[in-house]
Amino acid sequence: MLHHILNALRNKNLFLRERKSIQLKALSLLLYHLGLSLRHTSAITRFIDSVSHESIRKWYARCRGIFSSQKKERLYIAIDETKIKVRGREMFLWAAIDISSWEVISVWVSQGRSGFEAYNFIKDVLRKCDGRPTIYVDRGPWYRWALTRLGVPYRYSKFGPRNPVEQWFGIFKHRIARFYRRWPHNASLKAVNDWVKAFTSLYNLLKVGGG
Repeated sequence: MLHHILNALRNKNLFLRERKSIQLKALSLLLYHLGLSLRHTSAITRFIDSVSHESIRKWYARCRGIFSSQKKERLYIAIDETKIKVRGREMFLWAAIDISSWEVISVWVSQGRSGFEAYNFIKDVLRKCDGRPTIYVDRGPWYRWALTRLGVPYRYSKFGPRNPVEQWFGIFKHRIARFYRRWPHNASLKAVNDWVKAFTSLYNLLKVGGG
């Protein structure tokens, strides 16, 4: 696991000319990603070198730069959304997963859930696809208008083909259980989107790319 993160940090040049070693950063990112709090991660890595929990938070946010799904042929995609709490307000996390590879190809946190948000999200997903994949969704009323307007073939599914996205939401919610499924009251929407993209980057790296 650790060497996958190290290689990604080096290939993306996320940390150049900085005081702490890239090995320390990779270890900190891995520990935090796997579920330790920022403070516990800081306490453990202190045996190697002193690093603040705020530094680890900033390092993790930079991992959003690893998140870049290549445009390629994709046959089937599962799309879904789930509720999360941000600053005490209910918001929506959208996710799209390639059913064949289980790669998360797009994530987005929005303030609303309507055909407009579905349209914008699916449009972004299609930028990472050659051709027109078949998209599996549930019967949420916001999907039909968006998919029809975009001219994308789609199928309704409650289970089966949509299992990858449902399981990913389970992994995601397990990780944020430490936040009680909420972010701190002062977290901005941008900060939440950055965190989600960082989490997704490392998920793809470790679970998909890492085998």
